[in-house]
Amino acid sequence: MLTESTHVADIAFEVGYESPSQFSREYARLFGFSPVSDIKRFS
Repeated sequence: MLTESTHVADIAFEVGYESPSQFSREYARLFGFSPVSDIKRFS
């Protein structure tokens, strides 16, 4: 996720989520940050 310019929605679909927003909620619940926040933090 950090090494490519892939959109969060594309990643969500690749890992089996039907909804990018559901992926973002689950990601934030597990890691404490949204996927976009993590991309910005580690870029």
